[in-house]
This record gives sequence, structure tokens and C-alpha cells, in this order.
Amino acid sequence: MNNQIEKVISEKKGLRRQRVMDTRSYKILTKVAQWMDRYYIDPILGLVPGGWGDTISMLMIVPFIWFSLFVVRSIPLTLAVVYYALKDVVLGLIPFFLGDILDIFNRSYRRNMQLIQGFIDGDKTITRNVNSKVWFFAGAILLCIVVIVLLIKLTVALFSTVLSWILTL
Repeated sequence: MNNQIEKVISEKKGLRRQRVMDTRSYKILTKVAQWMDRYYIDPILGLVPGGWGDTISMLMIVPFIWFSLFVVRSIPLTLAVVYYALKDVVLGLIPFFLGDILDIFNRSYRRNMQLIQGFIDGDKTITRNVNSKVWFFAGAILLCIVVIVLLIKLTVALFSTVLSWILTL
């Protein structure tokens, strides 16, 4: 009797998993993750001056946030997705192309896709790990926001200094 109940539960989970993976939004996530990390579109966008490339890259994370919040319905997962996206922005904003180089090795879209996939698959290790770090993610998000603001101020200050130096020549 227990085996039949477990089999029915397993089949229901499998059907739900397949339904989620067949949705248009899930397919968009996989394509975005593939293009941004595997084909290095994220670091290439980071080369666009003035932080515009990093802004465009940050907008590409919106489908991940929406999916984790409204499809998977997990606040800890959403916080993890936001944290890894903001960490990617922080790295990308480091001046003198150092951030762009670091961005090549930081695969935030792939990481976020693995987390979402783990929640869809019911991977207990991933869900337990994300759920246990919820307060870390919340604090790290706040810290990333502060660092982003400081890096933007630094970039503006460097740009204005270089511009004033050029104009005095």
C-alpha cells in the first residue's frame, strides 16, 4: 500500500516538474542563462561604458526573479537569485576592466538556473542549502546595494576627474 502511495506521489511530482519545464517562461530562463553565461553575452555587455551594459545585464535577471517568486513560490530562492544577480553587478562595476574580466568567470545566470532547477526537481540538498541561508542572502543583498552605490559614485568621480583633466589640456 505504501509503495503505491509513494508511486502516485512520485508521478504527480514528475508531472508537475514536466508541466513547469514545458512553460514558456522556463524556456526563456534556459535561453537567457545559455546566452548570458555560455556565450559570454554578460561580460560583453559589461564593456558598454557608463554602466549601461551592466544595467542591461541586470534587467535580464527579471525573468528569474519572476519565476522563482511566482512559479516556484519560494522567497528564499528569490532572495538567492537576487543576491547572485547583484553580486554579478558588483563585480561588473569594478573599474578599469577588472570587473569585466572577473565577470567572465562569474556565472550567475547558470548558478541561478541550477538553483531554480534544484527547486523544481525537489533536490533536498539545494532547497535545504538555500533555505538555511535566507538571512545571509537578505543581508548580502543590502550590502551589495551599498557597494553598487559606492562603485557608481567612484565611477562618476573618476569620470569627472578624467574629463576635467582632458579639458584642461
